[in-house]
Formats: sequence, C-alpha cells, structure tokens
Amino acid sequence: MEPERPTRPGLPFGAKVLAVLVLLFLAWVAFSFVFSLVGRAIALLGYVVVAVVAYYVGKFSGRTSGRADSP
Repeated sequence: MEPERPTRPGLPFGAKVLAVLVLLFLAWVAFSFVFSLVGRAIALLGYVVVAVVAYYVGKFSGRTSGRADSP
C-alpha cells in the first residue's frame, strides 16, 4: 500500500469570494480607464473632423464670394 499523501489546506470560502471581488473591482477600474481613453480619442477625432470640414467650407465659401463681388 502507498502511504497517504498529506493534503494541503485550501483557501477558505470567504477568502475566495474576497479574491474574486477584488479581481472584479480591478477589472472595473481598468476597463473604465480604457473606455475613458477611447471616449477622449473619439472626441478628439470629432474635433479634427469638424475643423477640416469647416476649413473646406470656408475655403469654398471664400472662393465663391470672391467671384460675386468682382465686376
């Protein structure tokens, strides 16, 4: 017969629950940081798009109004 192997004591149930809660909290913090960065990047991209469109509309408007004023 083989000798019995000593069993290691496992973590108590409360410690496991606490570990899961801590991991969930850390994941929430990490994802909120990532979503915040993504939101800011989308906002910055929107500002750039609006600026480019305004530039081209102003350029087109300046060209057309110059022709109407000339004799």
